[in-house]
Amino acid sequence: MRVLLLGGSGRFGEYAAIYLAKSDIVTDIGLAGRNEAVLKRRASEVGDKAHSIIVDIRDEGRLASAIGDYDVVVNAAGPEWEVLLPALRASIKKGTHYCDLGADGRTAEKQLELDSLAKKQNVVAIIGMGYDPGIGNLLAMQAVKQFDRVEEIMFCYLLALPDDLLKEDVDMFRKSGKVDPSWQLVLNNVAGPARVYRNGSWTMVDPLDHSVEIKSPGNSTATAYPDANPEQITIPRYLPGVPNVSCVLAITPPDMSELVHRQAEKITRGESTIKDATRSFLNTVAEDPDRWLKGSASGWDMWLSVIGMKNGRRGRYTCWPVRIGSTSIPLVVAALKILRGEVHVRGVFPPEACFEPMPFFEEVGRCMPAEDQDKPLYRESMTWM
Repeated sequence: MRVLLLGGSGRFGEYAAIYLAKSDIVTDIGLAGRNEAVLKRRASEVGDKAHSIIVDIRDEGRLASAIGDYDVVVNAAGPEWEVLLPALRASIKKGTHYCDLGADGRTAEKQLELDSLAKKQNVVAIIGMGYDPGIGNLLAMQAVKQFDRVEEIMFCYLLALPDDLLKEDVDMFRKSGKVDPSWQLVLNNVAGPARVYRNGSWTMVDPLDHSVEIKSPGNSTATAYPDANPEQITIPRYLPGVPNVSCVLAITPPDMSELVHRQAEKITRGESTIKDATRSFLNTVAEDPDRWLKGSASGWDMWLSVIGMKNGRRGRYTCWPVRIGSTSIPLVVAALKILRGEVHVRGVFPPEACFEPMPFFEEVGRCMPAEDQDKPLYRESMTWM
């Protein structure tokens, strides 16, 4: 079966192509994007199953033509607010199944509005199917099962800087001026306002006015702010009865957090575009690497903090992934399940509307190196309050 991989020249596309090529069910992988040289090199690296396709994803008509008779479109491209909607609309127009890594809540809301059109075309489109959102959504399903009644689900993210990716992307910015989409997403998602689900309804909040203190599974603490991820948009729709759902992001150390939020405020006030604010952030770091890039940090962590009632007792359940490898793996697993005919719904859906957590986790685990396949995918703890 044939897969069109959008963002084939990018970081996430690289890993997705490798994992797709390992599957016997995948016979052809079209690596699509704008960088012809990188795409051709990557196709050569992936092997005989892969070939390159030059297309600007934002050109919806051209993209629809490129989709042709592919069986599924796998979207690992960014920036998300530029490429997710045209890619989804083109896929629906061609009657081709679709999945993506989308982590922008505002774009996810617009994607969900295409649900009825996808149903008419007999298309399943799974949005936000990566590490987070994606694995996090399925962990939320597991968390809800721990209680008779859930009061709150909080998705917690900790970005400890500098990490290796920041150093790598600052170096790329110095050399070529290229602004990586992942850092644009960070700036976009911390810029206000953010939509959160409180007391059974959605409300808009200014992130900087609603800070919370979070404690990681390793007992480190940090100040976090509302983050415009999709989980607080989709979870209330598909896990009914949970009155409070939020996503919060902490960035450490504090001076790096201040730098990111200072640029994000310019986006909020309309004084800068997302790309220009990210460029300013990277330029500041590049101009004084001894200050901003010194030391080491742990990178990206994610966990869920869930409060609820069980047998008359109030408790806090915490769970966190410990063995994913790449956000591209859950994306590829979703695509393979679509190709095998294991996804029976039609329309635009988040992961929690399409998959049972444990079978999905088991397949993700089988994508891990052999020495890690028997290890748990996530860990959990319960504290009674």
